[in-house]
Amino acid sequence: MGKNSRKQLLQWIFALALGFAIVNALCFFYERQAGWLDTPAGAAPSAWRPGALIVHGTEGYGVSRVDENGFLNPEGTLADRYVLMMGSSHTQGKEVCPAQRYSTLVSSYFSGESGTLAAYNIASDGHYLPSQIRYFKAALAAFPNAGAITLEIGSTDATTQELRDANKQVDYVPVRFHSASRLKGMVKESLPLLALLKTNLQTLRAQAAEETEGPYDYETELDAAMALIRSEFDGPIAFVYHPTTEIQPDGSLKLGYSDTWDIFCRVCEKNGIDVIDTGTRFARLYETERKLPYGFANTTPGSGHLNAAGHRILAEEIISYLEELRS
Repeated sequence: MGKNSRKQLLQWIFALALGFAIVNALCFFYERQAGWLDTPAGAAPSAWRPGALIVHGTEGYGVSRVDENGFLNPEGTLADRYVLMMGSSHTQGKEVCPAQRYSTLVSSYFSGESGTLAAYNIASDGHYLPSQIRYFKAALAAFPNAGAITLEIGSTDATTQELRDANKQVDYVPVRFHSASRLKGMVKESLPLLALLKTNLQTLRAQAAEETEGPYDYETELDAAMALIRSEFDGPIAFVYHPTTEIQPDGSLKLGYSDTWDIFCRVCEKNGIDVIDTGTRFARLYETERKLPYGFANTTPGSGHLNAAGHRILAEEIISYLEELRS
């Protein structure tokens, strides 16, 4: 390789390194995930590095601080009795500011100016219906003073195997965030561009791997799962369901319910478990304000995670449900 060629190669390498450094620095203010910690015997399947800062700008814009347990909650001590909130990334609410998150709104409503947390958010990415059943017992062991439990779901569908696996519940082991795990998380947080690229690749792979299952005995397996969690907690349990939304060519709004929705509601009622359906409120929001509960200015309308309007509706529905229980 000649002198000029080596010089050109070095210039390219320098340009690439400089470009990476600039974009990586910008990601600190645009998209910065916290260190991810798998907690297979925790209250949820994963948690963030305690004390870390999350900046999420790919949908909306939210800046959140991770609490001492690895979840996204405001500062404060738990009330003597509280609402334990399970869910997926929708419940985490990284896409909105913490004050707009539905768990924060519910907590603020019931705690007022006391500074205590009347609702506690233990959501985890990908923590859907089967996973929430599987971790239900562990969550109660980690937070035994829950007075009520809400489980956020955007789909009631699950395969036979998923439901059977869900009934093999996790035995809780207190999570210890070791120094090595914390250090690993901090290293990851210093390279937010790589984390962003990895997340996008994982999303593409998950979409490509999606499969559907043929007919199966959903009702029998679900009934066993609902009976199990009902036997483990004698207080109020409510699934908070949010259907998908899609704007039709004529400008109307179509709500998308899971194929198993009717069976799910019937099984929950049989087992004394409540279901909060936000679909009517979603439709009213669009009819009266022409707003959607999902999506932001930088996403396809009606898709993506719950936005501030969606969080507000979930909060109001949960508050109404809990107030009715108190009366």
